[in-house]
Amino acid sequence: MSDGVAPAGRSEQEIGALSRIDQGTVLGALAIPKRGQVFDLGLEINSGIPHNPDFVRFALAFTHTPEGTGAAGPFQFAVESTFGAQHIGTHIDAFVHVQHQDRIYGGHKAAESRTDQGWTRHGMETVLPIVSRAVILDIAKLKGLGRLPDLYEVTIADLEAELARTGQTIRAGDVVLIRTGKIQDFGDEAAFQAAEPGVGRAAALWLHDQGMAVLGTDTTGTEPLPFPDPASTTHVAMLVDRGVHLIENVNLEEVSAANVSEGLFVALPLKLTGATGSWLRPVLIV
Repeated sequence: MSDGVAPAGRSEQEIGALSRIDQGTVLGALAIPKRGQVFDLGLEINSGIPHNPDFVRFALAFTHTPEGTGAAGPFQFAVESTFGAQHIGTHIDAFVHVQHQDRIYGGHKAAESRTDQGWTRHGMETVLPIVSRAVILDIAKLKGLGRLPDLYEVTIADLEAELARTGQTIRAGDVVLIRTGKIQDFGDEAAFQAAEPGVGRAAALWLHDQGMAVLGTDTTGTEPLPFPDPASTTHVAMLVDRGVHLIENVNLEEVSAANVSEGLFVALPLKLTGATGSWLRPVLIV
């Protein structure tokens, strides 16, 4: 990692694969846009969006209303409170979202790395802003499909074929965005949550070996769900073993329609102390 790229010289042990995004990577990514077109990759967050039944559904309620605040004087304002899991809608996983054999990224014991108020290691407050080159691998388009069938596992061969089709390569520090087309089911909670295609463990490891810094997908769980093998998952391979953040529920439909395969990616996770994830509104600029 180049000197000065991370605050206070933070190491790979602290920030994982984000250490692959150095100053040269950022400057190279900033040079990619030629049209100034911005693709909004985030989804709306509201009480109607699909959510894992194990997670709390999003809710919003007013604590102050114009009618109430204006009753005591001429100045009116409104304030609301929100409640809900950070792993619904478009979001990023902190390393501590997943544990394996009671350990988290870096080999730390999970029980020694958290309190009742959150994680003391690798919480969302430690995740850097992400500014880098993005490569979009449209596996559904590669297959001539609107969307991949549920449970389809994206393979290394798929990735290689899509890179050949678009003429792209994976470089150190890249954000890799995989389109399956599953996000088209987002309006149907039962269909969206029932099952999904995704990036297999072998394919994710291959991308990591090519230099990938972050993996994003248009699915709620990155890999095929339900798990083909809960003992060997993409989540553990990325979050726990290699320190690769996962971004999920990324809307790549407009990007696909525009035949875009490369762009400047910007995402700013919320610095939620001790949290396992953050809602996100990523953008792609071309």
